[in-house]
Amino acid sequence: MNVANQAPAIDSEVPDVLDDLVRETLRTLLPVTLLLAWLWLAADILRGGSRLAPAYLVLGILLAAAVASYRLADDHLRLAVAAYVVALFAAVTVVADTYRAGSSLYLYILVILVTGMLSDARALVIASVASSALLLAIGLKNATPLADGLLVPIVYVLLTALMAWVSSHRLFTALAWALTMTRESEKNAREARERRAEVLRILKSLDDAYVRLEWANEALIFAREAAQKAYRFKAEFVANVSHELRTPLNLIVGFSEMMATAPESYKGARLPSEYRGDVMAIYRSARHLSDLINDVLDLSKIEAGRLPLSREPTDLLEIVRDAVEMVRGLAEPKGLRLEVMAPETPIVLFLDRTRIRQVLLNLLTNAVRFTDVGWIRVRVRSEGASTTIAVEDSGRGIAPDRLAQAFETFSQLHEDQAREGNGLGLALSKKFVELHGGAMWIQSALGEGTVVSFSLPNNRTEPGTLASGNVAASSGWSERPHVVVLHDDSRVLSVLHHYVEGYHFTFAATLEDARALIREIAPVAVILDTDWAAQQLPREALAELSAQTPLLTCRLPSLQRLGLLLGAADYLVKPISRDDLLAALARLGRSPRAVLLVDDDPGFVRLLARVLIASDPSLRILEASSALEGLEIARSQRPDLILLDLLMPGVSGYEFLSEIRRDSRLTGTDVIVMSARDLDEEAAPVVGELQLTCATGLSLSQLSQGIQALLGVVTSPGSVARDGAPAPRADRLAVPAS
Repeated sequence: MNVANQAPAIDSEVPDVLDDLVRETLRTLLPVTLLLAWLWLAADILRGGSRLAPAYLVLGILLAAAVASYRLADDHLRLAVAAYVVALFAAVTVVADTYRAGSSLYLYILVILVTGMLSDARALVIASVASSALLLAIGLKNATPLADGLLVPIVYVLLTALMAWVSSHRLFTALAWALTMTRESEKNAREARERRAEVLRILKSLDDAYVRLEWANEALIFAREAAQKAYRFKAEFVANVSHELRTPLNLIVGFSEMMATAPESYKGARLPSEYRGDVMAIYRSARHLSDLINDVLDLSKIEAGRLPLSREPTDLLEIVRDAVEMVRGLAEPKGLRLEVMAPETPIVLFLDRTRIRQVLLNLLTNAVRFTDVGWIRVRVRSEGASTTIAVEDSGRGIAPDRLAQAFETFSQLHEDQAREGNGLGLALSKKFVELHGGAMWIQSALGEGTVVSFSLPNNRTEPGTLASGNVAASSGWSERPHVVVLHDDSRVLSVLHHYVEGYHFTFAATLEDARALIREIAPVAVILDTDWAAQQLPREALAELSAQTPLLTCRLPSLQRLGLLLGAADYLVKPISRDDLLAALARLGRSPRAVLLVDDDPGFVRLLARVLIASDPSLRILEASSALEGLEIARSQRPDLILLDLLMPGVSGYEFLSEIRRDSRLTGTDVIVMSARDLDEEAAPVVGELQLTCATGLSLSQLSQGIQALLGVVTSPGSVARDGAPAPRADRLAVPAS
């Protein structure tokens, strides 16, 4: 509490309070002094004294002063005090002059005390000076020496005046503090009332907020249940749509590939040269569409919101040229010029070819769509740590108010875009670029065209050149640590490359191949499939491998093993290319003479038949459009191989497989199943231990990092099975001592 800061306000209140105190003191002293004067008079009368006149005079003076002071006290307090003090001076002077004794002179001390109680310091000084002067006057009148009887009373008078001033000053200070404390108390009480009211308002608001929070919690519970249902519906929808899309797409890819690469399957009828280029364009576009469908499936499976990238050293200029050629058929009918301004030497970057090609196709398609006259230019520039690709056009441009929403999902940059697109192109393209560590931005003005640019990091030591068209020779590829994968299905490498970044996986089908690769490339580790090792690898060989390099053993799901679990020899995912089908036939280890094709799509059956006949004209092809028809043909014709679609109306491929295995007449018949459901959709959760064997042991830091990595796996959203229940786990990290 700072009294000095509140002094002006306090000083204004002190005189009023002091006046009340003086008025009360004055009214107390008036009857007391009258009583003392009357007692003196009564005492003289009883003694029969001769000095009654002075006593009557003193009583008269005091009585007159009392009456006057009492009347003046309410309206003229200072005048009332002055009248009383002057009357008291006169009475004391009469008494002192009458008795002329030493003791009577000390009555002036009473005058000083009364003056100190009723007046200020200035009046006290006047009273002390006047008392001293009256004492000297009485002494001179009576010829009393100063040293004999006047000095001591005068000193007492002055000392009394000093003490009275000190007392009044302390009284004033105490009064100021009392007023300050009172004001602070009132202020605190007022603030406390305000705070209490505020607290009451807050409590009421909290009660309201609590009620709203309960409502929100209930709404969130309902929303969570709805989201879970929506997620299940979305997964089913994506699976169904992907199957429906992959079936006709497989025909487009297959027939266009056969027409372009295997004309001998058409009995020597070759395509005209003018058609061959168009067929290749259809083939490239269909392959790209197939990749996009795979992207949609990936997006539906990823729980963490991160799209996996299949990075590999790729010539960026090759992707640019492919994208430009794919949109040339859209630009030339509108009379638009397509220009590419890029360096002559290849720019090899470590990126996902499909994603970056999709980005360029989105940008080029938008440029063609909104450019009516003029040109479209792709500019590539590599400087410093990044490479910038800009797609420029001379089109209509974008309004400033819509430009800020360019990268928002489902945003429409033009009025007529709603009927031409869904507003996802730029948003998805930006996300793809950011996943590569780059950035995307846009510049445009109405009537002046649009420039959409994106940058990619130059994650390589030197630009490098391609050796015989093989981008694997670039420095970025060779710098990645090598890992040898010992498995019976080479297709497992595509799964590892797709979901595990930063490593170069090399396939080994036998123990001898793995030993040779260990000597040749010195891998950082060997990944060994547990099921394959239990059947093919002796315990001594396992110890030999673990002594040479860290050995990671686990159950690696593969398409071939998924087929075995279903009771088939192999598993193919639609769309099935010619190379995929021929590779599956090679894995059988024997050449079939008769092949039964079971699929509800006649066009797909015709495509498979054409591919098989092109590979071996002596094959006998049997066709069935349903599972029941296929069973009748299989039992009557007994083919060596059955190509079976799993998802068919009526009797499914799963039931077909069960009937085949129960029929002893079809024992030894190989079955290759075909489905639009890939490994992640069809395979069950992997159960088994994950074991790391390191002959040199692990340091405490390495062990801690391994434990943290495993804990991150088992606590991630992806550790929940597809039915919503926790996926079974049996993960173990075993490190034998060195």
